Amino acid sequence: MMQHPAPQTPSAAQWEAVLTFRELPILAETRNALRQELRDPQVSFDTLVPIAERDPALCWHLLQAATTQNPDCREQLTGAYSCLSLLGMQELVRLVKQLPVIDRKADDKGSKLYRQALYTAHMAGCLAAQWASAKGLPTGMAHWSAMLAHSVLWPWLLLEESSHNWLYYLSEGDDIATATEKVFGTEPRNWQRLVRRHNLPEPAAAIFAGTTLPEKNEWKKLRRHDPRDLDSGRRLIHTSQSPSMLALTAAGAAWHLHMNPEGKHSRRWLELSSHAQGRQLNSLIGECRKVQVREATLRESALASGIGLLASPEPVRISYPKWRPAPVKANQEKANQELAEQAKPVNVQTAQAEAQQAATEKIRIAELTEKPTTVERTSSGLPEDHAEEATTSENTTSEIATATANTADHGRAYLNKLMNQLNDSPNSFGDWHYLMQGVLKGIRFGIGIEHGCVLLPDKQRKSMRMVYGEQTEGLGDLSVARIPLESAPLFRQLMKKRAAVHINATNRDAYFKGMPTALTQALPDELVLMSITAGQNPIGIVVAAPKQREMINDDQYKRFRQLCTTTSNSLVSLRKLSVQRQAQKRHAP
Repeated sequence: MMQHPAPQTPSAAQWEAVLTFRELPILAETRNALRQELRDPQVSFDTLVPIAERDPALCWHLLQAATTQNPDCREQLTGAYSCLSLLGMQELVRLVKQLPVIDRKADDKGSKLYRQALYTAHMAGCLAAQWASAKGLPTGMAHWSAMLAHSVLWPWLLLEESSHNWLYYLSEGDDIATATEKVFGTEPRNWQRLVRRHNLPEPAAAIFAGTTLPEKNEWKKLRRHDPRDLDSGRRLIHTSQSPSMLALTAAGAAWHLHMNPEGKHSRRWLELSSHAQGRQLNSLIGECRKVQVREATLRESALASGIGLLASPEPVRISYPKWRPAPVKANQEKANQELAEQAKPVNVQTAQAEAQQAATEKIRIAELTEKPTTVERTSSGLPEDHAEEATTSENTTSEIATATANTADHGRAYLNKLMNQLNDSPNSFGDWHYLMQGVLKGIRFGIGIEHGCVLLPDKQRKSMRMVYGEQTEGLGDLSVARIPLESAPLFRQLMKKRAAVHINATNRDAYFKGMPTALTQALPDELVLMSITAGQNPIGIVVAAPKQREMINDDQYKRFRQLCTTTSNSLVSLRKLSVQRQAQKRHAP
C-alpha cells in the first residue's frame, strides 16, 4: 500500500549539501547589462555597481570572493562598490563570465522561486535604504544587510523541493518564523553555520544569533506601542535602533508585501517598523508603495513586488502551491532493513550457479567497465572539461565573452560535489535511505534526467518494486508495479551482475523480449537502468527516465553509470560501518 509520508525536516546530509553549495546562478539580464556596459572603453565602477546591486546573487558572489581574498576586510564591505574596490575589474569579468545564469523563461519550479527570492531580497534592501535615509543613517550597509539577510534560503530553493513549502506557508498566512520552523525545524545552529559559511555582514548575521533583537515579550509591546511612549522602553528603544533590526523588518516586510500587501502580516511588519523607527505608519506605507512601483518597473512585472495586487477591487494575494513528497512505502524502516539484508554477502556456490544460468540467457546488456571517477579540477577550481582561463587580460574588460556558464555547469558542479561526498564520506548520509534519496536527486539536478527511482527485490528475490523515488509521476505505472523477475529477463539479468543499459525506441523490442505486455507498457519509452551492489551481487536497480519528448544523450548516460558505480562503492562502505557498529555492540561491557 502506497501513501504520502508526513513532512520531515531536512536531514544532516541535506544540510551539509546546502552548506557546501556555492553555484548560485545570477540573473541573465544582469549578465547582458554588464556585458553591454563593458563594451565601453571608458567603463567605470560608477556605471557597473548600480547594475551589480540589482542582482543579489551577484552581490553574494562578490562578497564571497572579497572575503576569501581579504578575510581581514570583512567589516569594511558595505556594498558592491567596496567589494569591487578590493577585487578589481578583472575579477568582476571573471565572475560574470563563469557563473551560471537563470533565464526569465526558466520553467523549473525551483528556478522560478529562486528568481522571486532574488527580487524580494532586492526590494528588502531598497526598503532598508529608504528607511535609513529617512532617519539620516548611512544607506549602504542597510541596503547590503537587508538584501543578503535571507540568502541562506536561496540554495535550499534550488536543491530541495521540500523547501518550496516555505513560500506556501507564507502565502497561506504563516509568518516567517513559523513557516521556517515547519519546513526546516527549530534547531538554530544549522542556520548559524550557514550564516558563517555565507560570510554575511554583521547586521544580517546578528538576526540569526538573536542577541541584538527584542525579546519575545518585547515584540508584542513593539507591535502595539512606540517604545518612546513607554516608561520602561529604554532597552526596547536601543534594540529597535540596531542595524540588525532594520535588516530584519525590511526583509520580513518585503516578503509579505510581495504576497499580500494588504494582509495582516504586511500590516504587522509595517507597524513594527514604524514603532521601531519612531515614525508614522502612513509615511512608511507611502514609501513602501514607491519602492514596490520601482521594483515592478525594474523587473517588468507588477506581481514581482506585489504592487499589482493592489489594483484589484477585492483583496487578493499570491498563493504558492504546496509541495508533497512522492508516494513511498508506508514503513520506511522495513524498507531500509530489507535493503541492508540484500547487502549481506551471498553464498559463493549460489553465486556461481546463478552465473552459469545467466550465461544461457542471451540478453544484450552493456557491461560497465569504467572505474568510479570524479571530474578533475584545474588550478582555477573549475571542472577540467569546461574550465576557462582564471586570468583575463585587460582587453577582455571591454566585453564579456558570449560563452558563459549555463545550467549544465550548475548541474555538473552539483554532481561533482555529490560524487565526492559519496567517495569521501558516505557515512555523512546517515543511512541507506538518505543516501538513496541523495543519489536520485543527483540524477535529477546533477545529470538532468528528471525522473528516477530505485527498485529493490523482496527477501526471496522473486520480484521487485519501487522503494525510493524522485519525480515519480514521469515513470507511469512503474512507480506502483511489482515486477516478477521470473517473467522479466532484463531485470533478472541486471540482478545477477553489475551492468547498465540504455533503452530507447530503436532497441526497446530487443531488450523487452520475453516480458509480459502489461509490464512493457508500464515502462517509459526511454530509460536507463543500472544495477547497484554492496558487495558481490546486485541489491537493486536504479532507473531514470527523461521528461516527455526529451532524450537521454551519451554524456548523461555516462554520468549516470559513473554515479551508480560510486553509489555501489559507498554502499560497501556503509555496510562495513554497520558491521563494525554491530561488533562493537556485541563486545561492549
